[in-house]
Amino acid sequence: MKLVFFLTFFYLSFVDAHHKIYSPLVEEGRQSFEWRGHFDVDDRVEVNKAHHHVLETEYSWTSFWQSELEFHISDKKDTPLDWEKTEFQNQIQIANFENFAGALYFSYNFVSEGREGDEIEYKYLNQFYNEDFGIISNFIFEKQVGKTASGSTTFDLSNYVYVKNLIFDMVDFGVLGFSDFGEISNFNVFGEQEHQYGFQIESEFKFNEIEYEWAVGYLHGLTDASANHTIIWNFEVEFF
Repeated sequence: MKLVFFLTFFYLSFVDAHHKIYSPLVEEGRQSFEWRGHFDVDDRVEVNKAHHHVLETEYSWTSFWQSELEFHISDKKDTPLDWEKTEFQNQIQIANFENFAGALYFSYNFVSEGREGDEIEYKYLNQFYNEDFGIISNFIFEKQVGKTASGSTTFDLSNYVYVKNLIFDMVDFGVLGFSDFGEISNFNVFGEQEHQYGFQIESEFKFNEIEYEWAVGYLHGLTDASANHTIIWNFEVEFF
C-alpha cells in the first residue's frame, strides 16, 4: 500500500533544482556536521567526472531558528579542487502544524571562484508529512550582487517524495528532482534548462548518544544542459 501511494504521487507530481533539499523543520539544540556531494558522468569532456563537495555545520538556536555555514569545493576540468564559495545561511520556521511545516531561508554566498559576484539566495521551504510519507518542496531564488554581478534573479525548484522504512523496515526510499529554469525575467527554453530526477535511499542510527545519517542517490538528466548521470551522497553526524 505504501508503494502504491508513493508511485501514484510521483507520477502526478513534477519532481524536479540543486543537490540538497532542505526540510523546514527546526529542532532546538540540534548541531550537525555534514559532508555531501555529487559526481557527474556525461558525454561532454568538460562535464564528465566533475565532482563537487560541501562541508557544512549547522546549529539550531531556538525551536524556529537555525544557522548553517557551508564550504563548497569543486573539481572541474579547468579548476581542480577549487574553493568555489562559502555560504552563511539562516532558516526561520514560520509554520508548524501536525502534518505541515513551512520555513523561510536566507543565504549570503561569498564566491571565491573566478570573477563572478557574490550571491544572495532565498527560499521558501514546505513539507507535508506523517509517520509513513513525506513531501518536501524548495522554491529557490538567487541573484548575484556586487560590482561584478551579472544577470537577474534565477529560479530553481526541488522536490522530494519519500516513504519511511520501506526497505527492511529501516531504510527510507524516495524520488527526488532538481530544476534550474534560468533567469525569471527570461526563462531558458526547455533544452537549455537543467532538469535531473532520480531516486535516493537513506537511513540513520544512533551510537553513544550521537545520531548518524547517510543518503545515496542517482539522478538522470532530462535535457542537453543537464549532466547525463549524477551520483549524489550525504553523510551527517548530529548532536543534541
